[in-house]
Amino acid sequence: MSRVLLVSTNLFANPYPVYPLGMAVIASALGARGHVVRQFDFKVEDQAEDKLKKELAEFTPDFVGISIRNIDNVDSLTPDGAWTMSRENHIVSLVKQSTNAPVIVGGSGFSAMPEEIFDYLGADYGVVGEGERIICDLIDALNMGKPVPKILPRSGIPLMGNEMCSPLWEKGFVDYYLKQSGTVNLQTKRGCPHNCSYCVYPMLEGRKFRFREPRAVVDDLEQMQKHFDVKTVFFTDSVFNDSEGHYLEVAEEIISSGLKMRWAGYFRPKGIGLKEMTLLKRSGLYAMEVGTDAGCDETLDNFKKGFHFDDVIAFNKASIEAEIPSAHFFIFGGPGETEKTLDEGLKNIAMLDKSVIFVYSGARILPGTDLYRRALKEGLISKDASLLKPVYYFSPEIDIDYMNRTIEKEASGRREFIFPPDKAQMMIDAMNIFGHKGLLWDMLVSFSNDTGRRRRKG
Repeated sequence: MSRVLLVSTNLFANPYPVYPLGMAVIASALGARGHVVRQFDFKVEDQAEDKLKKELAEFTPDFVGISIRNIDNVDSLTPDGAWTMSRENHIVSLVKQSTNAPVIVGGSGFSAMPEEIFDYLGADYGVVGEGERIICDLIDALNMGKPVPKILPRSGIPLMGNEMCSPLWEKGFVDYYLKQSGTVNLQTKRGCPHNCSYCVYPMLEGRKFRFREPRAVVDDLEQMQKHFDVKTVFFTDSVFNDSEGHYLEVAEEIISSGLKMRWAGYFRPKGIGLKEMTLLKRSGLYAMEVGTDAGCDETLDNFKKGFHFDDVIAFNKASIEAEIPSAHFFIFGGPGETEKTLDEGLKNIAMLDKSVIFVYSGARILPGTDLYRRALKEGLISKDASLLKPVYYFSPEIDIDYMNRTIEKEASGRREFIFPPDKAQMMIDAMNIFGHKGLLWDMLVSFSNDTGRRRRKG
């Protein structure tokens, strides 16, 4: 049995602060193995380094795990993309100055480029991919004096079903995030079978969906509501509406349980219609964030999205009939973007009624992705180029400044069209002042019978 301190370093609050779910799941797995675990959240503790030092001194951990959720904000229009690694490096140094306990780094941000981040941070060990089993095995091996690699690769045997731990919630953390954002997050599945050219989800979680039992998901929801008074949840699955229909089973289980809880999630605009949306709404769905990504068939194909804009139009039509607000996220400047596709994309976006539009300029290049390989082939990056600081793909066939000016002109005067991305944060900050919480973009969409929906004050 070891004493393990887990530290979440994520400070991003755009569009709202996010509960450190990954750390909570690792804490649960360690606790199940008999280890004594404490969790420390830099966001909750207002970045107070003295509090972390005090925790290290009082708890005297045998191991310190540091969770890295984000490495930047994937926004090319902010300086260095709000790069976080210098802060992570400082935190690792602070921990190593305060204790002799080995420092283990992991998390989705770390797993996106583990070798480069590991070298930069100077940690003792790194865990790639889902860490429940790996970090427990690592600690056991170290306690027995066995040799282990510095970076432990993702497990060849992914966790299935009930092997995926329920999070170990911390009441103080839950209270903080409910106060700040009004929502807490949860997973119903892991993995992603889709092939979006810029995305690392399949590398992080595998290329097949691995489902949790619907009853286990509802058990978590019931515990969140009973013990922490959670009323709103965001499902952080890569895609909620899987083609196997597991998402419908989750919705049906929520309905049959009698649980009353509002929820939102990430959606793919294909394979779901009015019938499915109506069921989801009965289970508590109140908003959908949609990974549309490109504005016309040509750029959708180049992003390898696996659907066309007619599917997006059909999804939009169904969401309006079901009276469920949706937000579509777009990336302009990706592979094959030209003035022609830019113009076509903006015209197509204008057809999306009662939706909020979030637009990003350029796509973040990450190792191992199809976009990375394309950038290499086109000579936009070299094999020895560091991607630790944000590097973005922009189509050589379009002038970036012209593209950004054109998009900004289209967004001008339209509160539901968010560009540049920091426009969203300004709107959210203004709404927070008046006590509103949650996604908040959904309040920009109105239907005929939703006067009771437009609230969310804390």
